[in-house]
Amino acid sequence: MKEVNNMLEGQLKFLDFFLNSTIEGKEDEAKEILVKSFADQETEVLSLEDFKKLQEKLFPLIKPEKLNEVKVAMAHFAQSLA
Repeated sequence: MKEVNNMLEGQLKFLDFFLNSTIEGKEDEAKEILVKSFADQETEVLSLEDFKKLQEKLFPLIKPEKLNEVKVAMAHFAQSLA
């Protein structure tokens, strides 16, 4: 059970980080996409292909000056999918 709590805590931290990197006015859209992705991960494994599709939806919502930082964070997560 502790792993689930850590995972959820990690998801909340990433959500906060991501929303702080999102273009003003796009936060609700970004939150909706991420929350759905987190919920989907509860019932199915996120494949590398699914992750790439998620990135395609999320990257256009990121402030240009924050994009590299977000890409690095997401690349770190993607390593666990390979």
